[in-house]
Amino acid sequence: MLFREEGMAMMTPEEARVLCYLREHTFTRVADLINACLPGASLEWSKRIIANLEWLNNLTVFYGKNGNPVALQITEKGMALARTLQAS
Repeated sequence: MLFREEGMAMMTPEEARVLCYLREHTFTRVADLINACLPGASLEWSKRIIANLEWLNNLTVFYGKNGNPVALQITEKGMALARTLQAS
C-alpha cells in the first residue's frame, strides 16, 4: 500500500495506477482504463477499485443503463492526489 504524508491515506497499487493514468487521460472509457491499468484483473475487482475511488471523491463515474460504469473523469481532488503519485 502507498501512504501519503497528509492524513496517512492508504491506497492500493491498483488505485494509484488508475489515478496516474487519469492524470494523463482525464476522461476515459472504463474498458480503455481496465486494458491500460488493470490487465488480468477480474471485472469485479476492477469495479471495486473504481467504486472506492469514486467514494473517496477522486473520480466521477458515468453509468450505463445496466448500472455498470462506462466512463470515468478525474476530479480536482483526484488530480491533486495523482500529482503526488509515482506511476508503477
